[in-house]
Amino acid sequence: MKFRNEVDLSAFLEAAQQCRGEVLFCTPEGDKLNLKSTLSKYLFAALAGNEELLQKGSIVCTDPQDEGRLAFFLEKE
Repeated sequence: MKFRNEVDLSAFLEAAQQCRGEVLFCTPEGDKLNLKSTLSKYLFAALAGNEELLQKGSIVCTDPQDEGRLAFFLEKE
């Protein structure tokens, strides 16, 4: 899944923290950031300034129910 345009990333990270499974941000280069990890959140925040990277990356939820929780922020690829 990809981010919608103009997403409130702070609200997204709060919602990701409430998810049961892992929520991963996957870069086009193959890197994966677990967005429930504090260190990964800091790295993700640094990447947030690069709109192109955010749009090229994707979000993967390990628990299918979490996709519904994050649907407001994401769109299917």
